[in-house]
Amino acid sequence: MNITTRTPSPLRLLASETGWQIRLYLRDRAATFFTFAFPPLVLLFWSRQSWQDVLSATAFVAALALAMAAYAGLAMGIASAREVGLLKRLRSTPLPMVVHIAARVAACALLGTFALTLTLGLGAFWLGLSLSLSNFAGLLPGLVLGFAALGSWGLVVGSLVRTANAASYLVNATLFPLFLLSVAAQRGMLPEWAAALTPLLPLQNLALLIQTALKGDGMLLYPLLTLLCWAVLGAAVAARRLSRPL
Repeated sequence: MNITTRTPSPLRLLASETGWQIRLYLRDRAATFFTFAFPPLVLLFWSRQSWQDVLSATAFVAALALAMAAYAGLAMGIASAREVGLLKRLRSTPLPMVVHIAARVAACALLGTFALTLTLGLGAFWLGLSLSLSNFAGLLPGLVLGFAALGSWGLVVGSLVRTANAASYLVNATLFPLFLLSVAAQRGMLPEWAAALTPLLPLQNLALLIQTALKGDGMLLYPLLTLLCWAVLGAAVAARRLSRPL
């Protein structure tokens, strides 16, 4: 008697794998803390300092929350998978590599969106930030391009290093300095030559788009194009790296 097994559709595989990736992410205490707890703590700390612009502070911390999942989460996840040989073993299973990578991206996108929403909610509840549901639709283009830019480079970082510890060092050496530079530029604390470079930073452009959308001032073209350039370049490098055996 012949027994035939039915291969699940790619969408079903993607949905199932995304669910597993979300569970694995939430089991990592460090990743959970830095994605969901660290940004609100930063926002609460700033609320007691001299930064009086609540909207600007909340927008920058919300951008950091999304970056924690998009950039740090994907970089650490890919590096951890490489360290234990998971990506090599996947090539001998029915699960296509592209579905596995797409599931990691989808999981981090969902978690990052939740972390960003949590940060904005804290800004409204604790700091009195005025939020309007009609302005949330304006967030979508910036969030999509911001996640694409940060997430693609997270995949690049994860493909460049072989261990989770190395990925952690590289993420910390890039994400936090870029965040602090963006904040310093917003507050006018940088010299002119450094301030002239910060409009190229993806994190600052993402924060600016969040701030503008929440104000209801529409979308700014330059930050969108900047994030698009980062996303296209990062996706090209990540696709080239991940197409090879890791």
